Amino acid sequence: MPVLLLLLSCLLLSLSAAASNDGWLQFERSQQAVKKFNFDVTFVQMRSNQLNTFRWLHGVHQAAGSLPVQTELEQLIPQDLAGTDTFRRNDRVYYSSPGNSLLVTVNQSIKELPAILFQSQNNIMKLYDAVLGSSTSLSGRTAQLLRLTAFNNGRFSYWLWLDGETGFPLRVDTVDQNNEVLERWMVVHMQLKPSLPQELMGLLSADLPTEPLQLPQNEPQQQVNFQLGWLPDGYQLVLQQQTPIASNNTVLASWLLTDGLHQISVFVQPTAGLPAQAFRDGATTLLVQPKQNIDVTVIGPLDVAVANRLADSVR
Repeated sequence: MPVLLLLLSCLLLSLSAAASNDGWLQFERSQQAVKKFNFDVTFVQMRSNQLNTFRWLHGVHQAAGSLPVQTELEQLIPQDLAGTDTFRRNDRVYYSSPGNSLLVTVNQSIKELPAILFQSQNNIMKLYDAVLGSSTSLSGRTAQLLRLTAFNNGRFSYWLWLDGETGFPLRVDTVDQNNEVLERWMVVHMQLKPSLPQELMGLLSADLPTEPLQLPQNEPQQQVNFQLGWLPDGYQLVLQQQTPIASNNTVLASWLLTDGLHQISVFVQPTAGLPAQAFRDGATTLLVQPKQNIDVTVIGPLDVAVANRLADSVR
């Protein structure tokens, strides 16, 4: 009997490992789809009581020659009302809005798109387990469910529905520990193209700035010492600023945390005399915690309990 139990246990572990491996293979397929395909997609973003529609154009252009040069282009266009037109050429992302100068940043993807689709799979595998679910029909296509379940309860999980034919992501849900949907990203129209979409051709030769905007540096002022005594599991400190930014709107200290996929900001300011507050906009929590003569503000995609513990750790 013990030998039988051991064999059964080994079989279950082997099946579980195979299922997880299949899940990561499907995830890699979806990441390749959004980087390698030429497409014209319309999607909606739903969070809280808001619904926004966007058109997403993407293409890869291969220049002819003895040394072929590949250029990746994409554009994100709001469909509901006038807003910021966002486009990318390789690692330069541009933001254009009426009445404002063109803003350029450095990034390999447009940050308004689901970050889970573009971040390094090696980093994501440290944070999530990948398990394939059942197939269903979505937008007239057969979709395969892939659950990315967070190892840590303080981190939200993702459910992805991938097109069975191409692997293209058709829907991405951000869910909490109770599998309640906090945010939803869903494709409502998808057209794959054999070549670069015509609308992106102008970006190939457009005369665009390449240097990102340099933010003005604040003059050094009297340092105020604060410490952040705890970090959520998997997060690291990216930036720590402990000097006041302006005398009329003082930030006494600030920290930026990342787990490679998400970012959390923590600010310390003189108290405004308001009670403790916590709001959630989709998966983003905004918490303000008064402490003696200061207010600690935490903003990021994390549970309210984790945000409270983070604020409590400021000394």
